Parts: sequence; C-alpha cells; structure tokens
Amino acid sequence: MHFSAKKLFLIGFFVLLLVAIPVSVYYIQQQTTGASHAEKSTNLSFNPDSSAGSPITKNVGESISLDVMVDPGTNLVSFVKLEINYDPDKLATDGAGFQVNSQVFPTVLAGPVYTPGKIVVSLSAGIDLTKAIQVKSKAGTLTMKALAGTGSNTPTLITFSTNSQAVSVGPNDQSSENVLAGSSPATVFVNGPAGQPSPTQEPIPTDTGVPVPTDTGTQPVPTDTIAASPTGAATVTDTPAVTPTTTSSPTAPTCSALSADVTTGTAPLTVNFTANGQSASSTISKATFNFGDGQVSDVTTGGGIGTNTVNAGIAHSYTTAGTFQATAILTDAADAVSTATNCTQTITVSGSGAVNTATPTLAPTGSTATTIGIGVVTLLLIIGGGLLFFVL
Repeated sequence: MHFSAKKLFLIGFFVLLLVAIPVSVYYIQQQTTGASHAEKSTNLSFNPDSSAGSPITKNVGESISLDVMVDPGTNLVSFVKLEINYDPDKLATDGAGFQVNSQVFPTVLAGPVYTPGKIVVSLSAGIDLTKAIQVKSKAGTLTMKALAGTGSNTPTLITFSTNSQAVSVGPNDQSSENVLAGSSPATVFVNGPAGQPSPTQEPIPTDTGVPVPTDTGTQPVPTDTIAASPTGAATVTDTPAVTPTTTSSPTAPTCSALSADVTTGTAPLTVNFTANGQSASSTISKATFNFGDGQVSDVTTGGGIGTNTVNAGIAHSYTTAGTFQATAILTDAADAVSTATNCTQTITVSGSGAVNTATPTLAPTGSTATTIGIGVVTLLLIIGGGLLFFVL
C-alpha cells in the first residue's frame, strides 16, 4: 500500500497525539501527588536536653521536671498528640503530672490519660490559624518521681512513641497528614537501690542473732510471797500481774481528691479520672475506682503506686445516659483503706448524638499554572489534528 507524504505526516501526528495525552495526564498526577504530601519537619524533645553521655541524674524519691518541646521546622503546627512512655518500675508521675502550656495550646482535646508507663494527651492551637506554632515552643511540663535506682550503666528513658502526631496548616500541607519527623528521649540516671519491696509485702526482718522471746500463749499469774514478820506472823505480799502492751493500729491512707477532665457530655463519653492521696505510715499499693455505672477498676502500678504519695489515673467510657457518682479509695501495704469522703465526682451523660467538628479550609496545593498550560497544549493538539484530518 502506498502512503503519500501528507498521509504519513497525518499518521505520525496522531501517533504523537496519542503519546502526548497520557504523558500529560501522568505528569499532572505526579505534580498533584508531590504537592499532596506535606514536608515532615516537626520534632519533639524534652528540656533540659540529655543523652547517654550526659543523663539527668536524680536520687530515689526526687522529682524530675521536663518541658515537652515542639519544634515545627518548616511546618505550621496546629495540633499535636503526645504519647509519652516510661518505665513504671523506675518512674511515676508526680505532682500535677502533665501540665499543659495553655498559652501555646489553649484547647485540650483529650487527656491527659495516665496508665502504667504511658501518658497520652491531645492538644490544639485552636481554629485561628494565625496561632499555629511557627517556632520551637513548650507544649507543657511533665513532672516525674524517681522510684528506684537504674543501675550504674543502664539509665532509664522517657520517650515519645510512634503513635505521637503533629498536624500542620501550611499551604502545602494536608489537614490530616502527620508531619512529625522525629523525637528525642529524656535519659535519666537514678542513684539508689535498683529495686523496692513489693507494695503488698512488708520487708522480712534480717536475723541479727539476738534471741527472740517465745510466746507461750499464757499470761503471768500473780503470786503471793510469804515473808516472816518480826513477831513471827506471816505477811502476804501480792505481786501485781504484768499488763500486756497494746500496739496502735497503723494510720489509714487519705484520698484527698478525685478529679476528672470532663464531667458532662454525650454518650459515649470518655472521662479521665485522677486520684490524689497519701499515707503517713505506709506505702500505697492500690487505687480502686468505682465509676458509678457498675464498673470497678484497680490501678496497681504507675502514678506513684508503691510510694506514700500517689497521683493515679485511669480512663473510663460511659456508654449510656445518666448521672453517675464516681469514687476512689486507696489501699496501703498494711491493707488499711481510705474513705471516699473527699474522692467523689459526679458525671452527667446525655443521650448519643453526632458531633460536628469544623475543619479549616486550606488553599489548593500544586502548580495551577502548570496544570492549565498542559491542558491548553493538549487542547491545541486535538484541534490541530482535527483540522489536518479535514484538510488532507
């Protein structure tokens, strides 16, 4: 078959057109994909800085104060979720636990939730995008207490887990994309014994070699002593019986307050409770939470459990509507129990309903000029091909 030059030109043009269109579409997709991924440059850290070569050094029983820092890098951070992990055998929350810096994050979306070895809190800078974090800032202050020694060469770490997040409202960032690039732990060395007796077991006395009197189970019986008098008459003298010594019972622990991050809301409602208290004569081995809806839970580790001062926390979800009276009691190592007089909290839950959360509208991302240019070129190729088809 013979093809003229014009026909060959026309065939070549259409082949070029068939190649140009998918290439243009692929290029646009690559531009959009590249623009849709935010640059991850936000980092989390603790202040003061520490490392294995330069750890924070404390003694058993001392407090550790750490500022949680957010460095946005090139991002504009409006939300962070902090999940802080630690060894509950070595450390416990102390005092206020995690205290939010409300000047940087005025809105607490969730938490702080305290569980053994973990603290979770979600913070927001608010709907005003001009308040987004643009420079390294303090999100809050974490206060811990050293419970036991860490050993000469094994410091303990306070870390941010991989569940921690940061969200940026920068012009090239997506509203739900995690822009957290990394984090730095706090390295803590604790001077002191590497372990403590179990909170539920008193230490066993060491044998000093001194004989211990054996209790026969009988009390001394008064005896009468007969002595001769000068006149020859016998005189009877009574020897008083020994009165047993009574040992006073230990003082029961005191639960001073039960706090909740929210007291009203719509079911399902998650409430984060914190019980504060102390014992003057023993260590506290357990905090028992009665949520008022038939559910009861014990906290036996973390939050100062095993010491004489506790700040024990737990989260509970109310799934039905109603008014519930939550209480907390503390139990010490001698099984003495506190009263719930000062540790009560009323929770009011309404019926379920939808929650409408406003999401900031972000400017479109990607190169608009590039996309329009590719579209114009493709359109001209199609029109030109059609004209040549009719001319030839």
